[in-house]
Amino acid sequence: MKLRSTRFSALVAVVVCALSGCASVPQSGAEGGATEVKVYGSGKLAASQYEVVGRLWVDSWRSAFWLPTYPSEAEGIASLQTEAGRLGADGLINVVCLDQGHSKWSWSPGPAVLCYGDAIRVRRNEG
Repeated sequence: MKLRSTRFSALVAVVVCALSGCASVPQSGAEGGATEVKVYGSGKLAASQYEVVGRLWVDSWRSAFWLPTYPSEAEGIASLQTEAGRLGADGLINVVCLDQGHSKWSWSPGPAVLCYGDAIRVRRNEG
């Protein structure tokens, strides 16, 4: 029974590592070049300057049962950037990271940080 538990823990660790992504996420832009998913602070953009592509980690029915947590805020934000890039967004706004502490219900005995936010596409001025 101990061996099965160890294998399951290793599998969970691999999945978490795969989901965490990288800090700077290049993606194909409209002109074929690479763009970076930028994190915008509160009040940096007016609502008319962007469109929401998706609300990351909270717009799925799965969020009622499971949300990804990360060992650090930086890894959580990097994962959000990866997911936003996958959705075709070029920015993140309303990013919140919450320290979940060391939960006895967590798969990992280390720290658990939950991050969520809005993936956006910034509207470019034409003129």
